[in-house]
Amino acid sequence: MRALLRYQGALLLRSQRWLPPVLLYVGLVAISLDGQSQLGSQLGWNAAMLVPALAWLTRAQLVADPPAARACLAAAAGARRPQYAALAVPLAAGLLLVLLAAAGSVWACPAPPGVPLATVLGDGLAGGMVCSLTGSALGAVCGPPLVRTTAGGVGALVIGSVMLLVLSTSPANAAVRELLSSGRTGVRFPMLPLLAALPLVAACWWASAWAAGRAGAASGRESG
Repeated sequence: MRALLRYQGALLLRSQRWLPPVLLYVGLVAISLDGQSQLGSQLGWNAAMLVPALAWLTRAQLVADPPAARACLAAAAGARRPQYAALAVPLAAGLLLVLLAAAGSVWACPAPPGVPLATVLGDGLAGGMVCSLTGSALGAVCGPPLVRTTAGGVGALVIGSVMLLVLSTSPANAAVRELLSSGRTGVRFPMLPLLAALPLVAACWWASAWAAGRAGAASGRESG
């Protein structure tokens, strides 16, 4: 698995498909760092913007592999393990973005009065993790082999991102709401959103890997 993770990480960097979603996220975070928002609210914005950015990055990783290379990986390691590796690398990148955005927010934004900085930062990072997991889940179900066409994938990403951020039943919505209200009511660790995001991302990753295994088996029967 380590070799697959290294391969997917190198593929992501060489393909430069990470540039548009990462630059989108950096731009959305940068324009909001006006120094007037409370730290908790800023961390909530950072987390919210990660949902579409990480979903885009995840789908970009899933389409980065050429068909011939994907067939070689499936023959060597099976179809599911490379799919899991392709999903894990963007998630790791998203968690790194959470840390970098939080560092910039601590520098630019004041903490809510009467609340320790470590508490606000810890809860903000937890909210960012919830949105990272949610964005990864969305990218997994909007990428191949579940959604193969570019138009279908982009449309699903846009609609899914809006729904995950707007619907009150979404883990991302719940985590962001708590962070955005931190200036008035203090901060709370987003335990329930985190507990909801974990099975969500696990189910979406499993569905993506299962579809990859079915596609690999079908390809093997056709070639045989």
